[in-house]
Amino acid sequence: MISAHEAEVTFRFDALHWRFKDSVDPEDYRLRGVLDAIGPVEGLRVLDLGCGKGRFSRALQQRGAIVAGVDVSTAMLAEAEGIDRVRGSARSLPFRSASFDAIIAVEVFEHLDPASWSGTIAEARRVLAPRGTLAIVDKSLASFNAQRPWMPSALVKMIDERRGMWMYPSDGPARERWFWPSRLRKELRKSFSDVRVVHLLSPSEQRRMLFRKLPAARLMALWVARGDGGSDV
Repeated sequence: MISAHEAEVTFRFDALHWRFKDSVDPEDYRLRGVLDAIGPVEGLRVLDLGCGKGRFSRALQQRGAIVAGVDVSTAMLAEAEGIDRVRGSARSLPFRSASFDAIIAVEVFEHLDPASWSGTIAEARRVLAPRGTLAIVDKSLASFNAQRPWMPSALVKMIDERRGMWMYPSDGPARERWFWPSRLRKELRKSFSDVRVVHLLSPSEQRRMLFRKLPAARLMALWVARGDGGSDV
């Protein structure tokens, strides 16, 4: 049964699909982080979890990966041209066990109910090959704002939410949740033997010493989880 949280997330993405991009720069720092985590992707079976309009899927396909996308939003999937995709929930993936060599989830976990993390990660582990890699990119609650580095990013987000500038109403059943990197790492370790966290440096952060010298202050984190036998990052 779909939860009230997931229903709201689906409704919001369907209603606001026009706000989201359908392509990603080949040099995008999040894409580079994912590729560094997975390694050479040519010939790999990759699942793009929360694929949206398929922009990361197509970038991986162009490098030779065999990609499938899954998303809860019908409107977003309708614009995911050029990729194999299916509508589905991260809590119950419509794929056989060990179907993929790698799974990516770029800015997806921030839209999940934390109560669903355990089931979502267990599903990801199920559809991954034994030596597969899960690469998650998402926002860190420990980060500082690149434009105003004296302010925590979460504080800027909270102010904008109260001003109605975020995709979810501040008093609604769902909201974008950021989290401490250690929290998700702990959850991932319940299903994966090897979990690493890398703090990604964005172009806007690159210009400030704070972010160059203090990785934990960066907005985007990359969690890389591998099963037994996986190689190091």
